[in-house]
Amino acid sequence: MRVPRLLKALLVMVALVVLGALPVGAAETLVLSCTVCTTVVATGGGLPANADVQVTMNDVTTGQEVVKPVPVQTDAQGKFVKKVAVDLTKHPSLESSVWTNNGQVLVIAAHSRFNSPCKPKPGQKKLAFTGSHTPELLGGGLGLLAAGMLLLYTSRRRVTT
Repeated sequence: MRVPRLLKALLVMVALVVLGALPVGAAETLVLSCTVCTTVVATGGGLPANADVQVTMNDVTTGQEVVKPVPVQTDAQGKFVKKVAVDLTKHPSLESSVWTNNGQVLVIAAHSRFNSPCKPKPGQKKLAFTGSHTPELLGGGLGLLAAGMLLLYTSRRRVTT
């Protein structure tokens, strides 16, 4: 019994989705820390040596950009330390990324989340972080992929008979 090409293609697509969902250990690192509630210290490593990179910071609860992308120069070992002025009482949870410019394409190099010990002002409501919806999105994507392949298979079957 021969395995239809459509089934082989479906297996390859499912394998690609599963590989994309597996956590990948990146060589790049990004760590955010603070000693005072007005400054965030971004420390990165494992990046290209003597490269120009950008550090972005977004508020986790609102998704809004906290500061404009901060240009940073890495040293000869591909590391950097940069202090960024951020009011952590207004933005206690940050999501940050390091971006490198690879030719004409901007590529993400490292990603990090940071929960500061700085408390919000009294009376300010804090939104709850509900977590990632990755399992639901992945299941929905696989379901749509299966439905599309089924439709393609049934339409080809009608044409050939």
